[in-house]
Amino acid sequence: MLKAMLLLAVFGLMGLLWAADPHLIYGQELTKEQAGPWAALEEQIGLDVKQDWEGMKRFLHPKSCFWGDTSPTPSSMTSYSYYAKLRSVEDEIVAHRLVPVSVVVVDDVAIINFYGHTVVKTKDGRTVEKIIRGHNTWKKENGRWLLLSTYNTEVKMGGDD
Repeated sequence: MLKAMLLLAVFGLMGLLWAADPHLIYGQELTKEQAGPWAALEEQIGLDVKQDWEGMKRFLHPKSCFWGDTSPTPSSMTSYSYYAKLRSVEDEIVAHRLVPVSVVVVDDVAIINFYGHTVVKTKDGRTVEKIIRGHNTWKKENGRWLLLSTYNTEVKMGGDD
C-alpha cells in the first residue's frame, strides 16, 4: 500500500513539474524530435530484457560506456562480453514498462531520464517488483540513435528515494 501511494505521489508530482518546464515530458506526449531516441531506448531495453546480446549491440555506440548499480564496473564495447555474461545469470525479467521522465534533444545528442518498472522472477521462484531510475545519453550517427552512456540505479522504496 505504501509503495502504491509513493508511486502515485511521484507520478503526480511529475505532472506539476512538467507544467513548470515544458521541455520535460513527465508522461506527456513525445514530440517527433523526442520520439526517435525514445523508440531506440525502448527497443534496446527490450533486447536487453530478452538477453539478445547481438541485437542489443546494434544500439551501442563504438565508444559507449554503460553502468548500473548491479555491475561492479562500467562496461564498454571492449568489455561487452563480460556485461552479457553478468546479465545472463541475473534474475529473469518477466515484464517491464518504461516511463519517460525527460527527453532532451540537442542536435544529434539526446539525454533521456526514465523509470523502468520490472517484474522479476528470482532463482528461487519468487516474483519481485523493481523500479529502475535510468539516465541515458544517445548520439545520432548515420541516421541511427546509438547509446553513448548510461547509468541506471534501483529505486529503494522507503528510503531517501
